[in-house]
Amino acid sequence: MLVFAESAQHILVSLFIFLVGLSIALKQKRFFKVSQKQAIALYLWHSFFCIAFFWFSLGGKADATGYYLHSLEYDSGFHFGTRGVYFVVSFLSQNLSLSYGNVCLVFNIFGYIGLLAFASALRSVTLHSRPDIKKFSAVFPYLPGLSFWSSSVGKDALTGMAAGLVTWAALDLRHRLPAVFLGAFLFFFTRPHMAGILLLSFCLALLVTSQLSVTRKFMVLLIVVPITVFGVQLGLTYAGIGDALKSNAISQFLEARQTQNLGGGNSIDIASMSLPERLLSYMFRPLFFDAAGALGLLVSLENMALLTLFVAVSFRMRRTKTVLGSFEFYLFVFFVLGSWLVLANTTSNLGIAIRQKTMFLPMLITLLFSMWHANRKTPTYLRS
Repeated sequence: MLVFAESAQHILVSLFIFLVGLSIALKQKRFFKVSQKQAIALYLWHSFFCIAFFWFSLGGKADATGYYLHSLEYDSGFHFGTRGVYFVVSFLSQNLSLSYGNVCLVFNIFGYIGLLAFASALRSVTLHSRPDIKKFSAVFPYLPGLSFWSSSVGKDALTGMAAGLVTWAALDLRHRLPAVFLGAFLFFFTRPHMAGILLLSFCLALLVTSQLSVTRKFMVLLIVVPITVFGVQLGLTYAGIGDALKSNAISQFLEARQTQNLGGGNSIDIASMSLPERLLSYMFRPLFFDAAGALGLLVSLENMALLTLFVAVSFRMRRTKTVLGSFEFYLFVFFVLGSWLVLANTTSNLGIAIRQKTMFLPMLITLLFSMWHANRKTPTYLRS
């Protein structure tokens, strides 16, 4: 059952799905304004990791095979979270009779759209940057970790699409609002706690940057706060700590999460770390000194690129301003910090951390490059 193609029909379907993705690469310029050459290169790059993940998953080291096998008998209807992914995969495997390889190619397209949107966002914020900064920014859409996980069958492809779309759409909300709603829905569909963080970030950014009178801000609060509380409560319930709000047991839950999965080689004891240590370990480890095997070295290269970007921007913070509008800037800051704080304090496994980071890395990287540029000229479509 876990085959790429076992009939002529599956082979033809694989070719058709691949060509659908290629047509997106050829026609995307109207929306994402990425050069056709780069769009095709990104699609081939992403598809390579899709095939790599297919073979990787056959070794029993991924959830993707479980999603497909379970989908063959799934009949519980539409749901959110894990069962929601079962529902989507079951539609492909049962209703469309797609093979496991066919389904991999479908999810590859989902992740590719997110990657394309991320590349477009980077292009926008580096439009007036120096050539060397533009060249460095062009490296980040090709980070292997982003493509590896966003090409997999499961939540990561859908959240990768959501992360890219929300980052791209936030740069021009007036014209890209439908993409924001789609990205928010995908977050809500797969990982509701991330949708809660996104909703809260929108609300906080609105309150910080709003020029409304005190009375109107209060009226906005009457609408925004209940929605935000609902979103956050839903996220906490999904994460397993909804009842902690009533029992004052949040700290006990966090301690339990911080000591889970400590048996493997990719585990770190974050329970004994200070908050800064947790944040830095989550974002930048493994580095070369604690990398395990070839995969660890590859991830170390990604983390080194990210660390270099962090350091470069940190040295320029007092001499430059972001090219983002004020609302977009605060939205990015609140979403990145909220995601980083929540995930870093509930994760003890570096392998899981590498996957989780893909949900906010596009926004983080875009934010950093928006603060690292040669002049302060702001593109009109990025002004508030």
